[in-house]
Amino acid sequence: MFAEASGFSILLFVSVIFHTSLPTFCHDMQTFTKKFARTKRSEESTLNSDNTNRQKRDTVCNSIPDVQNVLSPKTTKHIFSNDENPAISLTWSGNQGVMLALTTRNFGISFRPSRLYRSTNRGQSFVDISDQIGHDTIRKSNGIHLSPNDSGKIILIGYVSPFTSTFHTNIYVSTDTGATFQKAICPFIMDATTLTFSPTDDYSLLAKSTNNSLFMSTDFGREWKLVKNQVHTGKWDPIVKHLFYYTFDPSGRMSSKSTENELYKQMSTATSGTLLAQHVHSFAVQNDFLFLSVQFPGNNGSRVMHISKDQGQTWNAAQLPLINPDQFYSILDMSESMVFVHVDAAGDTGHGNIYTSEERGIIFSKSLTRHLYPNTQGITDFYRVKSLPGVYITSQLTKDNTVHSRITFDKGGVWDSISSPAGSHCPSSEKECKLQIHNYFSASKHVSLPALPLSSPSAVGIIMAHGNLGDGLNFNPPNVFLTNDGGYTWKQPANLSGPYHYGIGDSGGILFAVPSKSELVNTIRFSFDEGDCWHSYKFTDTPIQITGISAEPGEKSTDVSIWGWNRSGDGSWMAITVDFRPAMGDSCGREDYQKWTAHETNTLSDEGCLLGEKKMYFRRAKGSLCVNDQTLVNNPVGQPCACQYSDYICDYAYVRNDQSMCVKDPAVATSNMDICIDNEEEVIETKGYRKIPGDKCQGGVQPNTKTEDLKKSCAKPQIIDEEFGVDPNDFVSYTPRHTSRHIGLVIFLVIIVIMMGVALGVLLYRKRKTMLRVRYTPLAQDDNEAAKRANGSAVHPLVGTSSLVDDDDDTVIVDPSSLANMKPKNGATLSYHDDSDEDLLVT
Repeated sequence: MFAEASGFSILLFVSVIFHTSLPTFCHDMQTFTKKFARTKRSEESTLNSDNTNRQKRDTVCNSIPDVQNVLSPKTTKHIFSNDENPAISLTWSGNQGVMLALTTRNFGISFRPSRLYRSTNRGQSFVDISDQIGHDTIRKSNGIHLSPNDSGKIILIGYVSPFTSTFHTNIYVSTDTGATFQKAICPFIMDATTLTFSPTDDYSLLAKSTNNSLFMSTDFGREWKLVKNQVHTGKWDPIVKHLFYYTFDPSGRMSSKSTENELYKQMSTATSGTLLAQHVHSFAVQNDFLFLSVQFPGNNGSRVMHISKDQGQTWNAAQLPLINPDQFYSILDMSESMVFVHVDAAGDTGHGNIYTSEERGIIFSKSLTRHLYPNTQGITDFYRVKSLPGVYITSQLTKDNTVHSRITFDKGGVWDSISSPAGSHCPSSEKECKLQIHNYFSASKHVSLPALPLSSPSAVGIIMAHGNLGDGLNFNPPNVFLTNDGGYTWKQPANLSGPYHYGIGDSGGILFAVPSKSELVNTIRFSFDEGDCWHSYKFTDTPIQITGISAEPGEKSTDVSIWGWNRSGDGSWMAITVDFRPAMGDSCGREDYQKWTAHETNTLSDEGCLLGEKKMYFRRAKGSLCVNDQTLVNNPVGQPCACQYSDYICDYAYVRNDQSMCVKDPAVATSNMDICIDNEEEVIETKGYRKIPGDKCQGGVQPNTKTEDLKKSCAKPQIIDEEFGVDPNDFVSYTPRHTSRHIGLVIFLVIIVIMMGVALGVLLYRKRKTMLRVRYTPLAQDDNEAAKRANGSAVHPLVGTSSLVDDDDDTVIVDPSSLANMKPKNGATLSYHDDSDEDLLVT
């Protein structure tokens, strides 16, 4: 599965559906540690020691004087009066404080005109601009789309009732942050989950119809032309302008598990595409890589991944294990000069191995075993920390079926458990006291989780997350934990016990949190010193039911919008905006900043080095109370370090042992370790270690191990488990095996197994809350769900479903049990939907 979320639009989708049950929600993906002791060292130094009259605070948590009177004048409330629609969608547009709010009601035959509102002052006030869309009905799910290149360009997709005879879709386009909208008619019923913006041209779009025809627009949706029928997936090339790819099913069966697809590439000005490969299962494209999952030559149904870096002109086989038809590949991340790939284990185990690549993306090494990745719904806890490079968090399924959090600071070189906060205590029943981070998997198990892990490039070193202490994830309501050094050391604020909606503002100068409770709330908690001290502010006299919080993209503004509805009054939606600037004082000056050394708690190096560099950032000193200077570009100053063993990852066919040394992987046969690159045989020279891609170290430790020539012919090999060494050209001429005459019996047995699995699932669902520990139970494969995800859709709930997993870092999650007593107007219940532009490759 390949996931690529739009990085320029942040969409908080809050919706209410007419049903008595409520799905649990989750949003966007990753953090990690090493098996070495670490001690806290302080290397912060002020840039300027000049005296200043600016307010200073010591480490003692004193209250902020007169906080109510200071913040009240900068607190505004907007009530969406006389709006009967039970679902609200929120999104930011552009970078000048523009926010759109869309209220809707549509499912089945029950729908009414949408209401569209626009704010130009960060949600402090809204103007009803519903006439701009002709009071049409906009889709509740995937109704708002923003261009990843320019979030001021917006497309609204009209709702098409399944009971209508209409064969077109109304869309509304804006190129001025929603100030004006223009209606356009698509000559097909659009599958809203497939709308894709070109990363190289603001006006080029791809979208599929509900009957799997691919259409293209080059004028931002005003005109559309048919590309081809019977298309599984269409994607733009991220580098070459006007180039896109698509998979065509010549059989017309459109099966999500088909390996009979053909991959084409085409320029938007061309009338037809160029065939690149046959017998394709799926593909993904990111940066200059084109990934392809294809049928392996032979007749056993195995698949292999191929990679191209020249738009499909030549292909190289990735040195990864082959997978059978019931397994999958998942490209987890490739944002830092290397590729993380999950390879599913054979059988419905719910886990597999993570492999990491060298710069070419061809040779892979095993990084983490038993990586948690259930086969249903694409649920993974893999998360890339955005506030510090090289840091990732994920979950591992142990042999006793408990789930443990793992963290790496060196791009998967070494993974370890996450240290618990200093002075924390765990129940005596726990085998060890570690911090376990909750993410997608926990949400899928109905853990009360209003927000997933949060980090921002503008808030260096800061991560906020829900978690629990112990030897594994559990079902208890989690507490809020945070770190300001990229994940080495964590703290648990005493007054943030239980689930919270939380956020980051002023480039880390403000952290804020609102309780996620079934009872009414009127207080927000905030911190000006990276979470050491927390204060409270009552933002309204009348408590309201909180549904989420929203801060402007980039986490740089000083204000936050709190969303909810008046449960004790008329049930109207409302937005309350609090600007913390008056409590923070003037803008920061040079004297208010310190040098902060990243990875200073990494005792592998006396210099605080990691990935070959000692990096120093500018951060506001904790003693300074001021507003961050947003013109300050926080480019870290890097000093090369001498190489150490921590700067190396285990080479191809090697794994780390208990002493963190690289030894030969017994699962890999040396006779299979060859590679074909550019149609020529290349011998893999493996030394046991290779430098981590992007590592900047110089000199120092140079592992002196013997180079082994691991060679065999590029001819078609025998197919065995953990097979390596694949002819990159044979996949084009592969002929699929004949269908078995016993297929009817097989289908009958499969149906029986599925029915038994469903019955078992119902039983386990009813008993799940009696279990202390989260234990993985194989989930029945949902072909419809897999097909939707393979076609690029996010997972969206149907009325009456019991769970939902979202993909957006800014989506809010709600616990169904905590909202059982909520009664918004019209008897609806609250839920949250992701409207992200995620693209997934399920192989």
